[in-house]
Amino acid sequence: MNDQRSDNSENNDLERLNKTRDQYAFLFNFAPVGYFTFNRNGEINFVNVTGANLLSHARHELVGRRFEHFIDDKDRLKFSHFIKTVFNRHEKKTCRLDLASFLPTPLSVRIEALANSSCDEIHAVLIDITEKKRAEQALYESEYNLAKAQAMTHVGSWSYDPITTEVRASAELLRILRLKPEQVTQEMFAAVVHPDDHDMVIERLHNTIEHGKAYEIEHRLLFSDGEQKWVYTIVEPAVNNAGKVLKLYGSTQDITQRKKSEVELRNKTNELLAIFDSIGDGIIVYDNNARIQHHNLISPQLFPEKVFPGAPCNNIFHLQENRSPQNCPVEKALQGERVDTSLIINLNNSQQRARYIDVTATPIRDSMGEQNRALVFLRDVSTKRLQEMHLIQAEKMSSVGMLATGVAHEINNPLTSVAGCAEALLRRFREAPELLEFAQLEQFPHYLEIILRESYRCKGIIDHLLSFGSMSDGLRRKVDINLALKEVIELLKYQDKYQQIQVSTDLLTELPRVEGDPSALRQVFMNLLVNAHQAIKGRGDIFVSTRKQNSRHVQIVIRDTGDGMEQNILDRIWEPFFTTKEAGKGLGLGLALTYNIVKDHKGEITIESSPGQGSVFTLLLPISADNANPTTAKARY
Repeated sequence: MNDQRSDNSENNDLERLNKTRDQYAFLFNFAPVGYFTFNRNGEINFVNVTGANLLSHARHELVGRRFEHFIDDKDRLKFSHFIKTVFNRHEKKTCRLDLASFLPTPLSVRIEALANSSCDEIHAVLIDITEKKRAEQALYESEYNLAKAQAMTHVGSWSYDPITTEVRASAELLRILRLKPEQVTQEMFAAVVHPDDHDMVIERLHNTIEHGKAYEIEHRLLFSDGEQKWVYTIVEPAVNNAGKVLKLYGSTQDITQRKKSEVELRNKTNELLAIFDSIGDGIIVYDNNARIQHHNLISPQLFPEKVFPGAPCNNIFHLQENRSPQNCPVEKALQGERVDTSLIINLNNSQQRARYIDVTATPIRDSMGEQNRALVFLRDVSTKRLQEMHLIQAEKMSSVGMLATGVAHEINNPLTSVAGCAEALLRRFREAPELLEFAQLEQFPHYLEIILRESYRCKGIIDHLLSFGSMSDGLRRKVDINLALKEVIELLKYQDKYQQIQVSTDLLTELPRVEGDPSALRQVFMNLLVNAHQAIKGRGDIFVSTRKQNSRHVQIVIRDTGDGMEQNILDRIWEPFFTTKEAGKGLGLGLALTYNIVKDHKGEITIESSPGQGSVFTLLLPISADNANPTTAKARY
């Protein structure tokens, strides 16, 4: 009975042992990794099902074959060395290999191997790491590309754990901060922040840790050698469901060069704006919609209340129409055409003259040849146009003057004959008194005296006119100032428009002579007296006086009771072509020429005037060095 029980127990133990062996055999064969045994030559002694599947062969086809035949060519030498190392070292070794490309599914595998106790066989585990290797490769490439991108854009990344105070930083950030990997600490980061920006940076960081709000900041870095950098940092917090900040992630960009460029750009922009605004012409830039984009300081002065950013082109060029592509210089320029034209602005204020504006419109093409803008130059040429009209009038007056001189010469000869005949007839009456007994001839001597007197009067006027119109020879001589003044006054008193003006003189009888050009000085007196006459509207008085100012100068004063002048006119009275008269009634050259002649004679001229009080011109001319014979009013030169 006992023997029977013993046999049953042994059978049960054997059955359990076989069952356990079968379970382990199943697990071994169908484990998720491949199991191999290799001999010293690298031949396969045993392989499980998973291992056979990794090599894409049946198990019986693999036994006895060298494992290196299933390895990629580049890794075969590595495997051979690996096998030798495992047998020699008697310890577990690991190796990564790529399987041969001829397999249906080439894989990357990791082999972990250990020799048995007798060192005649090794047991190896083959693990498929293809996906892991691909992920590692992708991660490596991503990290490499990130590092390259950070280096190219000068952007470094970092993270900060507010609990452990651990800081992690990318290589580019370390380059920006000029730190080594072992210096990546919170304290070292704070140490390179510029002292003037330190409190602001730390406050923003603590505020984010406390409230979990992202922020952006620009600040400076200061290094021990004095170098400064500007950085731009973006900080994003990572928070849990309770709103507690777990970590801070930041990106920091080196913007030093950008800051320098911004400063240079601002300086260049300010320089260009200064040049833009200093140009004396109006300049306007219109956008592709024909609206003002930019303008300088002169443009609003030319067109008040019409030039401002966004104003359309019809504010200036075609007031009655919104668009005028055929006539508007701006719209033509936007179409790629250069335009040169002129504008005449008739002002509503009748006291102001019309203004003439030269316009040049040029297209500004963009890089694509589309969306053109227009650059418009506006030049006020009103003064130039008036000067041109004045010069035309001057040419006409010059022609009239030449004609008058010729006519005066022609009239002078007949007048001489008339005067000679009248004198002969008077002499006949004096020699034959009996002729007066005839009643018909009684009044003839009186008539002849009138003819003779008026003939000589006309002849005197013509002589004065010829003397005034004679061309100067440029030579200096002793000039009788009193006589020159009387000649000019004599010419002007016959002008009809001056008949209501009384001219009074107070000329020093024995006035010293002046060294000068007689024609030029007569021109000075004519200009001043004409100016005095024209300043009087209606009736008025002009006073002319001469004095010996001192031992060196003669003084000539011409005073009128005209309208006088404002200070802004007095400031410009000596400027060429400056005149308050309408075109054709004044050239604006008389007083400028007078000033130059007086200065050329080493003299001085001044003016005193105020509105409603008339004007006083005072001349000082140097007395001739040789002044032994003072002149009288009848002296000749």
